[in-house]
Amino acid sequence: MALDKPSDKEDEFFVKMEMERVKKLRSELDKKRKEESTKQRKETHWMKCPKCGADLEEVEYRKVMIDRCKECGGIWLDKGELELLAKDEGKVAKGLVSKFFSG
Repeated sequence: MALDKPSDKEDEFFVKMEMERVKKLRSELDKKRKEESTKQRKETHWMKCPKCGADLEEVEYRKVMIDRCKECGGIWLDKGELELLAKDEGKVAKGLVSKFFSG
């Protein structure tokens, strides 16, 4: 029984399969690189002052944990913390944070 030469369609099929495999591997590698890059950026900047780069410490202010720079004394708020402070401030008096929100 003689072996026949593969047809052009068979060659085309295997080339297509190989291209799809390479594309999938490349996609997985790109995804992994992006995740590693995001993780590294987060580790580099996590709890660092955006103004001077020093370490931030969490301190409680009016039952809200805010981030304060150990070096320059800057105060940094996470999403929603300013609104919590404004809500708490409204119970006491109309203060600066409330004025900020009112325009």
